Amino acid sequence: MQRTGTRWTRATWHGLGLAVLMLASTGQAWSQSAEMFGVTYEPTITVDGRPLHLNGTGVAFRALAKLYTVGLYVPNKSQQASTVLGMAGPKQLRFVMLQGMRVDELGKVITNGIEANSSREQFFRLIPAIRAMGEQFGRMPRLAPHDVVTLDDAPQRGTVIAVNGQAMGTPIKDPAFFPAVLRVWLGDKPSTMDLKNALLDSKAQPVLSALE
Repeated sequence: MQRTGTRWTRATWHGLGLAVLMLASTGQAWSQSAEMFGVTYEPTITVDGRPLHLNGTGVAFRALAKLYTVGLYVPNKSQQASTVLGMAGPKQLRFVMLQGMRVDELGKVITNGIEANSSREQFFRLIPAIRAMGEQFGRMPRLAPHDVVTLDDAPQRGTVIAVNGQAMGTPIKDPAFFPAVLRVWLGDKPSTMDLKNALLDSKAQPVLSALE
């Protein structure tokens, strides 16, 4: 019986290892709470004079490499993506880098995610706003560990992009732009489902805890 138990254990860990390698080869992103990686998000911040509450945090991975954490701030916390997406008032997406990366990598994630979660007509209408985002990101070609990128939805002004508290340009005024950005992580085709769950304050998947 002991021998059989040992075989089962080895087979189980071998299967887990193969699963990890398969995920790594696809470049799939994983997520866990940001606090697990030493990044703390304040429970409440202020955007345009209105208090926003931390809805959830997650960590984006490429294969086994930790890329950045994400925090979502909203006027009222909710575990329903449709509720958050339809919520009026300011919001903020906050990214804290865990390793150096080109800022245009984040831009590509956003652009590809907008396209995946928009109709063809919606995406074409958003192209001027996407180009404006690209121009602003282009002013800082590389991000260092611990750099903070924020995208504020300020309804009276537009979408404000800042790096380490410094605005990268004038607000992007298209009111449809920030909701489209938010759908990158909370839409029907999110960047990863586990990161969507994390931003909605759901628990990380058990296999990730086992890998810590």
